[in-house]
Amino acid sequence: MFSYAILHQKLIIMKSTPNFTARMFFLLFAFFVLPSCEKIFNFPLPHPGKDPKVKKVHVSTVNELYAAINDPSNAGSQIVLAPGTYTLAADRPNGGRLELQHDMKLQGQAGHPERVIIDASALPASSVFLPLTSFPGMLRTGGIRTGRGSNAIEWLTLIGNANALSVIDTDLNGTPTTYLKVAHCIIKDGRFGIDLRNRDEESNGRIIEAEITDNELMGFVLPNPNGVGIAMQNSRNVHGAAIRAKLGKNYIHGNMIGIAAYNVVGNQCRIEVASISDRIEANGLGLSLWAGLNQYPNFVANDNAITFAVHGAIIRNNQGTPAPVETVPGGIAAFGGQVNPTSLPGTVNNNVLNLSLWDCQVEGNLGPYQINAFGARSLYTSSNNPAGTNNVVNIDLHGVSKGASVNVVPSLPTEPAGTNKVNVYR
Repeated sequence: MFSYAILHQKLIIMKSTPNFTARMFFLLFAFFVLPSCEKIFNFPLPHPGKDPKVKKVHVSTVNELYAAINDPSNAGSQIVLAPGTYTLAADRPNGGRLELQHDMKLQGQAGHPERVIIDASALPASSVFLPLTSFPGMLRTGGIRTGRGSNAIEWLTLIGNANALSVIDTDLNGTPTTYLKVAHCIIKDGRFGIDLRNRDEESNGRIIEAEITDNELMGFVLPNPNGVGIAMQNSRNVHGAAIRAKLGKNYIHGNMIGIAAYNVVGNQCRIEVASISDRIEANGLGLSLWAGLNQYPNFVANDNAITFAVHGAIIRNNQGTPAPVETVPGGIAAFGGQVNPTSLPGTVNNNVLNLSLWDCQVEGNLGPYQINAFGARSLYTSSNNPAGTNNVVNIDLHGVSKGASVNVVPSLPTEPAGTNKVNVYR
């Protein structure tokens, strides 16, 4: 249940609180207040095929698919694809991207994701590059874009694009809260598979709530940035944004990074994740978490938090091939704060990462440690100054997860005041 992630965070704080009254406060908070958090995952997502009020639009050719997707009157509809391969082309609307209408669902053939293939591999760069915003640098998007109200994508095989940022992206900024369900899909090839993203100042305060279950994600090996199976990011100078994701029974393999979550040049942002029975195997790096990350010289990443609770996962044989860029290969890499070579020291502050593992198999990953944790790390090469201050990683290990070896680096380089920390609880 999702409130467990928040409960774990409170229990970590409670463990480090010597005052008896304060401990009792956290216990009362956990048992009487947190149950209301369960409503986070009561998404308005009618199950495809189960709600007779949902309009169904059946398509069997790529022409019909484009017509259905781009018809505003199909908002709220379920687009049902007949078996076959649907090859996306640049001469169609939106450069050939599929941009889902408000509350639109895509549905393949139930029980057989291999029967319906949407292939975006032929789209050129012009199809997936968006107009520049006030934030510097190019802006890529996905071959399939969501973000308007409640969208669902189920029972499909989706082939990515070397030019795109992702196969599926949530960066259509149509509603202040957006819901996305991706289930029973095979998603492969490119940079990112599923990208849950709040980006730029246009997403200030925006909330993404997602359910990602029973998918296979593989072949995300293209750099710039790292190839990632499932990415969650508040990025590009966004403030006060949040991502809440529920992951379950996904098989994520053969990528640079299996799952990544980061607040990159985000401020006062939150990412909250519950992962249940996911398999994260044979990637360069299994799980990568940055509470605060800065990649640019004129920006900061302050006052962010990630809470990531993992139950019954297999995080195994992530052996550093293909190697991820600017991170530590292996099982799990956890960072309170980091500045990259292009950013400046002292620009990531007051970021907190709470990671809890419950009966997870974390084994056979590139060693010597299964988990590498940094309170703060600076990759800026011409300074001995730390990345920032008050960046904290809390790692809570339960059950068989207690056996995972952890490399603890409070601050690299050393921070004299000692405010950057890594706390490990077993």
